[in-house]
Amino acid sequence: MEYRFQVASDVIRDGLGVELTDSNGDVLAEVFRCDADNSLKISMFAENLPFAMVEKLVLIARDELVAFEDGTPLPMPAQLNCSA
Repeated sequence: MEYRFQVASDVIRDGLGVELTDSNGDVLAEVFRCDADNSLKISMFAENLPFAMVEKLVLIARDELVAFEDGTPLPMPAQLNCSA
């Protein structure tokens, strides 16, 4: 399957998103920057997406979305504290 990434503005939801799409243009996942409440969320609209594509979506979103409309920077990545 061929995947693509696109940046999309959403006036109704007051924000900007980076979308992962398939070759038909169907949106499979999205990272959305909501400027109304300065939140950043990921939504998955398809099952069994390759991890590498989801990871790339998040990395592209970090580069493309930069900061909220009011200039507030995006939240920093969380530090993982995993114990086995």
